Amino acid sequence: MKKTAIALIVAGFAATGVQAAPQNNTWYAGAKLGWSAYYDTDLTIEGKSVTDAMKLSQRRNQVGAGAFVGYQVNPYIGFEMGYDWFGRMPYKGDELVNTSLSGSFRLQGIQLATKLSYPILPSLDIYTRLGAMAWRADAKGSVTSGFLTGSSQITEIRKHDTGVSPLVALGVEYAITKSIATRLDYQWVDNAGDTSSVGMRPDNGMLTLGLSYRFGQSDYTTSAAMPAAPLPQPVLVPGAEVRRFTLNSEVLFAFNKSVLRAEGHQELDRLYAQLNSMDPKNSTAIVLGFTDSLGSDTYNQKLSEERARSVAAYLVAKGIPADKISSRGMGKANPVTGTACHHVKHRHAMIECLAPDRRVDIEIHGTKEVR
Repeated sequence: MKKTAIALIVAGFAATGVQAAPQNNTWYAGAKLGWSAYYDTDLTIEGKSVTDAMKLSQRRNQVGAGAFVGYQVNPYIGFEMGYDWFGRMPYKGDELVNTSLSGSFRLQGIQLATKLSYPILPSLDIYTRLGAMAWRADAKGSVTSGFLTGSSQITEIRKHDTGVSPLVALGVEYAITKSIATRLDYQWVDNAGDTSSVGMRPDNGMLTLGLSYRFGQSDYTTSAAMPAAPLPQPVLVPGAEVRRFTLNSEVLFAFNKSVLRAEGHQELDRLYAQLNSMDPKNSTAIVLGFTDSLGSDTYNQKLSEERARSVAAYLVAKGIPADKISSRGMGKANPVTGTACHHVKHRHAMIECLAPDRRVDIEIHGTKEVR
């Protein structure tokens, strides 16, 4: 098969082959740091608002930080638990010339949330987190009165309260590598505190930049870390000039993904060189995608079609004429493992057992040139 087109430039994101969300059924942990802002910070003492009367000044913008752990169920759903420090907000005020007030309010909490993600690029997800925050609020301060009359009185304030408030967050997450990711996250916690105990019930918005590490991201792609396998040998189909090449999807794609990995590009480059050297006359190619039996028929059919299209598009970019190649998704059809995995119970072991079924076949149809 002759090379008839200049290879197209493959986009940088696709070249990485990295997925933004962690792989299914894996854990991750991370930390974050950023800007924390308090809102609705009206101060109440003994049931009376003193914010305006005492010309209260507050430093509402503080440094916020936190840490989190999470469990990824599938590319779209995960669960997170974390600790947040919202910062210490100092305040100070005076009432006329005879009373002064100084103190601080601080907030921290443990959160539990569901994380819903949606991929917008191969290595970039947009997500929302929905959950609740179990918080602790602390108030510390002093009120000094009568200091101009020579009979000053100092009243110390030391109180704390606990409670639960709703939490919502929006963010984007980018996978630097398959094990390391960064995220930009804006989180809102509503009504954390109590005016009757700690003197205020503020809202908090926190914008942070986070970094996380994903554990066990090589579980399903260990074959890619092994030395390059020999090029697949063509199988001659009896009765016709048809050659079939079978490629392992574990090398081409991450688990449950249809974006070619960097190792997949290398494997297809090697295959293309072999196809180019065969040079059959009037040849056409068919790319067939196959999945294992896990998941629904609809999901697997779609995944197999997307994988077949990814391989066909890459070979077109290398130089195979677009009108000489087609793709087809076969879903769960024609499993090569047969009944060999029916006795396997553990999901991870089942995934490994069914690996041969996750494959891409490339059939070359043509006629030999008579010399």
